[in-house]
Amino acid sequence: MSSTSTCLVRGLFSSIITVVLGLGVAADGNQPPDESGPDPSRPFVFARECWNQTVSASGLLDSKVFSGAPERSELIDVPIGATDLGDGFVQRIRGWIEAPETGSYRFAITSDDDSVLLVSPRGTPSLARPVASVTGFNSRSDFGDGAGISGPITLIRGQRCYLEARHRDVDGAGHLSLGWKVPRSGLDRPILIGTVLEPRFQLEVWEDVPRGDPRGFAVFQTPPTRSRLLFDLATPEGIGSNVATRLRGIWSAPADGEYRFMLSADDAAVLEVRTIDPSGRLLGDATLLSWVGPGSFEGHPGQTTDPISLRKGETVHLEVRHSQGDGPGHAAVGVVGAGVDERPITSPALPRISKTD
Repeated sequence: MSSTSTCLVRGLFSSIITVVLGLGVAADGNQPPDESGPDPSRPFVFARECWNQTVSASGLLDSKVFSGAPERSELIDVPIGATDLGDGFVQRIRGWIEAPETGSYRFAITSDDDSVLLVSPRGTPSLARPVASVTGFNSRSDFGDGAGISGPITLIRGQRCYLEARHRDVDGAGHLSLGWKVPRSGLDRPILIGTVLEPRFQLEVWEDVPRGDPRGFAVFQTPPTRSRLLFDLATPEGIGSNVATRLRGIWSAPADGEYRFMLSADDAAVLEVRTIDPSGRLLGDATLLSWVGPGSFEGHPGQTTDPISLRKGETVHLEVRHSQGDGPGHAAVGVVGAGVDERPITSPALPRISKTD
């Protein structure tokens, strides 16, 4: 590759019919953007620029580091950093987003190693100020509380907001990604900018069911009192007392390997993992007949399945039957294996319709 090159990252989907987190479905038929870089007229088109040099963590805020021509530049739809540059480099991701709703937003950053996220709600790059940072490193999916997430930032629907992430890699497996929490999205956590979520899981609730062993409940053969779609394979807060619940959905292995599925519940629950073919062959199960705390997925007998060998892309059907007596109650499923650790399992993030196509 020459010292300066530009490539377009083609979109992965020509259309997405999905429940979108207040973002709507991006319009297609757009003309390719000018290759010189992002522009406020083209939100969700980002420039990823890389320099093969090292800087200190404090040097990330020194604009002189980024004033020269990058050694590599490309346009991307999803703000994820380059991972094929080895050790000892800096990179910048910059571009504009468009607020889909009026309300309070939070912006988040994850990286390995240090990074800083600058935001200009007015859309003016020179007015961008640091709102979040990572010191050292955190995990790719750690859009949680702490230094990696901004305070509330109010945006008006249609407002174009400028984002700029600066990242340095020292050694090891570096990464960089940007997320946001969108008002009235149905999710109480940030997701990767430039993606949408499709609720993959279903919750069914039966009321006035005394606490018991859910493996013997005949109520699961009757229509539920209420049901809803979920982004996570976990019951939401406020499911009620003396209820039976069922969680169902599918999950696909991201790579060849062995996976263990884990159950968390209060009061009692059973998990079954089956093939999605007509036979519905049982691949593994887990059972909890006494409560554990929310977020507790290991440490009790029978709480996890035996390892299940799956090929990349192989899909399984997951079903939890749960009994809740007194108290708030919960049920959730997690999975670990082949580079995956999801607790609970979440719906996959899908790219928006590409604007660099």
